[in-house]
Amino acid sequence: MLNLRDYQSEAIGAVREAWAGGMRRPAVVLPTGAGKTVVFAHLAAQMHPRGVRTLVLAHRTELIEQAAAKLRRVAPQLMIGILKGTRREIHGRDVIVASVLSLKSAERRAELARAGVRLVIVDEAHHAVADTYMAVLRDLGCFSADPLTGAYALGVTATMGRSDRVALSQAWEDVVYKRDIMDMIRGGYLVNAKGVRVRVEGLDLRAVKRRHGDFADQALAEALHDSLAPKAIARAYVEHCAERSGVLFAPTVDSAHEMRDAMREAGVSAETVHGAMPAFERRDILAAHARGDVQMITNCMVLTEGWDAPWCSAVVIARPTSSAPLFVQMAGRALRPHPGKRDALILDVVGVTGRHRLASVADLAGADRVEKLSDDLLDYDEIDLLGLGDQEESDTGGGWDGPEGADGPLVAEIVDLFGSRRQAWLRTPRGVWFLSAGEQIVFLAPDEAVGRYRVAMAPAKGAGGRFLESDVDLDMAMSWGEQHAIAAAGVLTRKGASWRSQAPSGGQTAVAERLGLPTAGLTRGELSDAISTEFAAQRVDMMPCVSTVTDRGYW
Repeated sequence: MLNLRDYQSEAIGAVREAWAGGMRRPAVVLPTGAGKTVVFAHLAAQMHPRGVRTLVLAHRTELIEQAAAKLRRVAPQLMIGILKGTRREIHGRDVIVASVLSLKSAERRAELARAGVRLVIVDEAHHAVADTYMAVLRDLGCFSADPLTGAYALGVTATMGRSDRVALSQAWEDVVYKRDIMDMIRGGYLVNAKGVRVRVEGLDLRAVKRRHGDFADQALAEALHDSLAPKAIARAYVEHCAERSGVLFAPTVDSAHEMRDAMREAGVSAETVHGAMPAFERRDILAAHARGDVQMITNCMVLTEGWDAPWCSAVVIARPTSSAPLFVQMAGRALRPHPGKRDALILDVVGVTGRHRLASVADLAGADRVEKLSDDLLDYDEIDLLGLGDQEESDTGGGWDGPEGADGPLVAEIVDLFGSRRQAWLRTPRGVWFLSAGEQIVFLAPDEAVGRYRVAMAPAKGAGGRFLESDVDLDMAMSWGEQHAIAAAGVLTRKGASWRSQAPSGGQTAVAERLGLPTAGLTRGELSDAISTEFAAQRVDMMPCVSTVTDRGYW
């Protein structure tokens, strides 16, 4: 069998411990590219000698075939069957990979129960509150109070959350193991992600009509078309991702085709995949993309889940959403490592990177209801019910006084995909980024390569200090710095904390006066920053790891 990574072994251990403790339906959250299939393949292999037959549930043809193929590679000793359409490979199989639609009938579910299925694994487990999923779990005994009867279950997903706020706790009792995307990047299991946000003049999503809380498809397509967004997006791709293999997420099939045509006009080889096209045609296009014959794939909600494309190093997000799980699913498509691939670039043209962090989502809370499962699952659970009504004007392209349309200059900015700018990072007079962490100072020292950093920690007073991370770019350095600061202090100040707008305290004012700092007209937050900066300057700016490199002009 394919060997387990350390965190994959930990995940299996957490699941088995949960089962032993009486939990019937635990869940595991692992980022895209972390090897969820490897985890449940090993789990099925471990349970097989005990007479346990496993059912793996998925909801799309590609996911079913992909899971079956991975299971055969990871655990070649297991007999794998497929249950979908006319294929009924049940008897004599150790693991059965089934489409959820093939189990809509109670008779088919009863057949699996009679066949001795004692473990149900739900891939993309955030779908599990749909009616057919719940019926499978119920009819196979996953809700049984008797530990000696019925099947046990496991849910695996990269995003244990839903945009419609349906409570996943109806299906899953607890998330027993979770790894964050940052952990996977640090371990080399995923590549780093960089964000570039491009403002498209004339594209104002606030004016787009909504239906059931989401953008009306036709109105959104018209807004994109009228603003010449496809042409601007194609120009942005050529400017920022010219040498990258990419995937573009569009809100509608028509807009996906329009984006494809604009890419072609800009000289980028592009094709479109969508749910209504024949499976063989979609397979051929994706294979051409894997070979490098096609640089860009545009799609409408087909490739958000289960699509393995490690060669892909760019994601263009042209679908507005307020759903954090959907954002993570889209951006995660490009994070798998590949030979020669250093990082992934997330090109945002609709302002989503200003609203969401690129982090694993684990949320079992929400409304207590079961949704009816649609026969066409391509758009299921992808509906943005929150909208973008509260988005600031700067997030919609407003305020740009340059030329209009697709022929004017593109205004682009680097965006923080890990949420670090929300924390109270400050800079010393020498330009050193730092965070106060209780009696410690976490700071970023320049590494040997320009634009790369080391994360360090030192006491606020006295000598000493140590390096914690090395050779990372600014975004990742800040993210790791925050994690280490939280470990040291337990909490970090956010720039938007309500106390920061209050008047300074007497203690603050006294400290500031001792340090010779002005206090007139400053808020409590501003004076706190000034005091922290003074202490950091005295402690950090004179350190050799900062001063010698700074003097050579690296800052």
